[in-house]
Amino acid sequence: MKLFASAALAAIVSAASVAAQDHTIDVSLDTGPTHLRNVLVHDIAKKIEEASEGRLKFNFFEGGSQYNDRDVTTALAQGAIDMAMPGHWNLARIVPDYNVLGLPMFYGLPREDQYKATDGETGAALAKETEEKLGVVVLGNWMDLGFGAMFFTETAVEVPEDIKGLKMRSPGGAVVVARFEKFGATGVSIPFPDVPQALQKGTIDGLMSTFESVRSAKLWDSGLKHSYSDYHAFYQYVPLVSAKAWNDLPADLQEIMRTTWNEGVAEAREAAAEAQAKAAEEAASHGMTNISAAEADLDALRADLMADQDRLAEELRVDPAIVATAQKDLAE
Repeated sequence: MKLFASAALAAIVSAASVAAQDHTIDVSLDTGPTHLRNVLVHDIAKKIEEASEGRLKFNFFEGGSQYNDRDVTTALAQGAIDMAMPGHWNLARIVPDYNVLGLPMFYGLPREDQYKATDGETGAALAKETEEKLGVVVLGNWMDLGFGAMFFTETAVEVPEDIKGLKMRSPGGAVVVARFEKFGATGVSIPFPDVPQALQKGTIDGLMSTFESVRSAKLWDSGLKHSYSDYHAFYQYVPLVSAKAWNDLPADLQEIMRTTWNEGVAEAREAAAEAQAKAAEEAASHGMTNISAAEADLDALRADLMADQDRLAEELRVDPAIVATAQKDLAE
């Protein structure tokens, strides 16, 4: 009888010890420490550490020192890294349904409308597909980067057709490349840390990015002189945790991580919008000119692209069911 009691007590003590032990999450980011994503993720990580009373800690590998966003999904699936936040456009290489977010129906919508899809049934469906295909956990709501713009070294673009013949760095995702091709430009895939050198060497004539990303890398020093804002795409990062790291966490730390992450993302989204506005002002202070698309041009381009949406969705291998779900989310 005493033997069984001792064994039971040992099991309880062992379980308590496991629950109380510290856990470290290794995070890979391919942007540098001053980039908006890095700053915001560090802030949320600090809040999670505090909420866990120090039982959960984060260790960051930044500037692509471990993996770039194109390769990090494989590392997550293999358990080689614990956490990453690739952009949804990078995930489209593995889960083509993410391309739905670049379809014309999203063109020019304010971010509050974009959330109807990414926080709604569309986002839930994409999360399920991601978890099933990669064997990872989608931690919670997506973190904003912001609206995309086009940036150029020599060409002052006034209408979309002005990018014809230019070599443009794409952040990734077939939908961006398809849009470049529609206007006669060439999409070039280059990791973000390599962009400054590519601009200086003339390997590319410009890039699709955001003002904050340009600011963080001071790309005006690499030759960027002009920008064109047409709000064609809204960029967000998807928080992924490897199944190995997630399953190593006790249930209470999993709950703390999920809850605190979503609370932090709500604040981070407002901070991201403010940061993008300030970044645009800073770019202007360094001599960069910005042309905002005329409303008539936006309307004409949206109508032109919408007429092509079904063909584009099929070409990008987007499931018609996810297209219908996104349409439903946006209509609500």
